Amino acid sequence: MNAGTALDSPHPGITALCEDIRDALAAWAPRILGIHVHRLVSGPAEVGRLVGAVSDAADVTVLPRDGDTARGELHEAADRASAAAEERPGTDVRAELAAVRAGCRRAAVALGLSVPVRSSRPCPPS
Repeated sequence: MNAGTALDSPHPGITALCEDIRDALAAWAPRILGIHVHRLVSGPAEVGRLVGAVSDAADVTVLPRDGDTARGELHEAADRASAAAEERPGTDVRAELAAVRAGCRRAAVALGLSVPVRSSRPCPPS
């Protein structure tokens, strides 16, 4: 591959997935958990820290509706975000981030929140 065709990122679609996760959490985490969600995330490592912070906050907050299910989903999402951030051998970063996004959505639903059916940003094909 010559320098003119090099990819900007080794993982196509990662930026869009990271932004979707951040946007989804920003829609409800500050209101429900009282935590700040930064405006930008620059990659899987920051998403991992964000989802971990949301999961930790959920552990010490009285949650509406099915809080136990929401906590479980957030713990699973945090574990998967950590795997994506560390890019462990055999890890498909895009798949892990898609699972993180789904887990955060399931947590929101367990809390009785409305979530959009489709993301506002389509992910580019891999």
